[in-house]
Amino acid sequence: MPNHPATASKRIIRNLCLLLIPAILAALGLFYAWNAYPDLAHWKQLGSDARVYLEAHPLLLVLALATLPGIGFPMSPLLVLFGIVMGPRFGMPIACVIGIAATSVCTIWTYALATGPLRHFLLTRLLSKWTLPELTERSALRLGLIIRITPGIPYPLQNVALGVMGLRFKTYLLASLPVQSLFTVGLIVTGGAIFEGRAGLALTGAVVLVVVILVSRMLRCRTMSHVG
Repeated sequence: MPNHPATASKRIIRNLCLLLIPAILAALGLFYAWNAYPDLAHWKQLGSDARVYLEAHPLLLVLALATLPGIGFPMSPLLVLFGIVMGPRFGMPIACVIGIAATSVCTIWTYALATGPLRHFLLTRLLSKWTLPELTERSALRLGLIIRITPGIPYPLQNVALGVMGLRFKTYLLASLPVQSLFTVGLIVTGGAIFEGRAGLALTGAVVLVVVILVSRMLRCRTMSHVG
């Protein structure tokens, strides 16, 4: 069934707001920070000190990646930083494995929250007038993939939406971990390779990201056609 033009316009506006609001807040934060310390050398030294500290305390970065994205912190900068810090210390393959493990932990604990106390709160307070659809195993997997590969939906909102809809844990993992792991590898490899000056490896990471994005779009079109 084709989308109504008004509905499509509202969806476009909503997606733009989801993208613009964090961008505006980030720009304001950067503007304030630059006005407070307008010396570029200060920021270079601060970044170098932070990298050295995290290299000496890598567990802090692992814990940050396993927790902060679940409460709204952007995951992509954390993954790039993860590659910069963990790649030179442990090697890129090990860094990718640790990164996948950390993001998987974040995905799992947010699912547990969304299917537990948060689901009860949302269903009784915010979604009391809504009737959740009855999903078969196949339709639940398709819905999970659509949500995961649709651009503009924040990562924690994806987790909460899938948890509230009642996806089984196995289906949730099948819809989440493969795509998420590919993005994780692409960003970690790209960030670490750029920092080390390894152009070939950086290009490989960028190619992985491009392939994941293209495949995600193809899958989204295919799953949307099946759902429709």
